[in-house]
Amino acid sequence: MKPAKQQSFWQSALFKIGVLLLVLAACAWLGLTITTAREQALTPGEKNLGVAVLGMIWGLPMLAFGATGVCLLLVHSVVFLYRRFRPS
Repeated sequence: MKPAKQQSFWQSALFKIGVLLLVLAACAWLGLTITTAREQALTPGEKNLGVAVLGMIWGLPMLAFGATGVCLLLVHSVVFLYRRFRPS
């Protein structure tokens, strides 16, 4: 039996999904930065609960997307290296 042709590191679906999740995390960080700056500018010098709410709305998905993206990239790297260097 011939061994199946191995995909390159960059063509794998796990790699693409991991990168997509990291891009979503970066977009959530950008949204968090923009919306909290605007909300804080509306009431300068005061504590604003709207900033805390925006932090929860944007921050939790940002952490989830980022952590999941990094974990997928780590799993992809381990699987890729295992397939490349496993004994025949």
